[in-house]
Amino acid sequence: MDDCILVRYGEIALKSDQTRKWWNKTLLENMKDCLEKNNITYSSIDVKLGRLIVYTKEKKEASIALRNVFGITSLSPAVRVEADFEKIKDKCLELSNNKGKKFRVSTRRITKEFPMTSDKVNGALGAFLKEKLDLEVNLTNFDFEMGIEFLDGYAYLFTERIKTFGGLPIGVQGKVICLVSSGIDSPVAAWLLMKRGCQVDLMHFKVTEEGYKKYTKIKEILQKFSYGHEIKDYVIDGVPYLSNTKQKLCEKGKDKWMCIFCKKRFLQEAERTCNEEGYLAIITGENLGQVASQTLKNLVLLDSTVKVTVLRPVLTYDKNEIVGMARIIGTYEISKEKEPKCPFTPNYPMTSGSAEELHNIEMMIWD
Repeated sequence: MDDCILVRYGEIALKSDQTRKWWNKTLLENMKDCLEKNNITYSSIDVKLGRLIVYTKEKKEASIALRNVFGITSLSPAVRVEADFEKIKDKCLELSNNKGKKFRVSTRRITKEFPMTSDKVNGALGAFLKEKLDLEVNLTNFDFEMGIEFLDGYAYLFTERIKTFGGLPIGVQGKVICLVSSGIDSPVAAWLLMKRGCQVDLMHFKVTEEGYKKYTKIKEILQKFSYGHEIKDYVIDGVPYLSNTKQKLCEKGKDKWMCIFCKKRFLQEAERTCNEEGYLAIITGENLGQVASQTLKNLVLLDSTVKVTVLRPVLTYDKNEIVGMARIIGTYEISKEKEPKCPFTPNYPMTSGSAEELHNIEMMIWD
């Protein structure tokens, strides 16, 4: 018998042979990074027919850590035994003890060496466990599931199927830079691009010391999901530009444009870093219509000020959905910590700026 964890993936299985091999290799390396960073000892990891099998005695700790590796759809702490039905029965009896009264057996023959069909295994093993432990079979409302997967002459037995975040392995979709503040939305945006296989680095515009401290905590949380990639960050002091710009806009009676100028500058700083460091896109946490400066017209205007692609993964979510994701990630409570209000935000922000107006105001204040 061998203690192990069955790791399952989803989208990877749909790809061509060449892509699947590449993505499998990337997922394997990210899993190794996860186990090593969490000081979890393992003897080996096998890659077999839609499964990665981690051999470790530290099943509980490994399951908790691997849950945060993108590309994994579910995992099960398991025991590997020879595909002998008597040995399977004995081990299932041990695993099922004190798990509850209602149960079901779920069998899958990934490879077909074992002579009994899945239905026959379910029926025979279910009857055996019912008699030995005085249990009740219930296929829909069960306390536990006795799972069996047959693969290459072995049976993998488990009573738990842990759902994970899915997505794609980090590293298969290139690298991007995310503008991350201390708020709720932008950390979620970064997390969502990680989930889709991107190596995400961060750029923060420091306006207050309190906001910067919150950002550093957020970065630490995001790193716990970024296995296979060490997050790099770029911190820019935004105060000199914002102070100067606000003064000039107020002198010309154009202070309502402050948010547009602020975001334009930040996008252009990110664009410069993209061109220097090879990032493929800029990520922001902007959400359509959530605040006055995030109208569709303003977002289109801002996109026109840079040549690098801007992606907004939380664009269509409502606030409750974004908050729900932030709670799952673990950044919500950090983002909700008190900090001073941004001193540069105008009372009445521009909601429908145009490129022509922006150009004219720039000529006016920078002349």
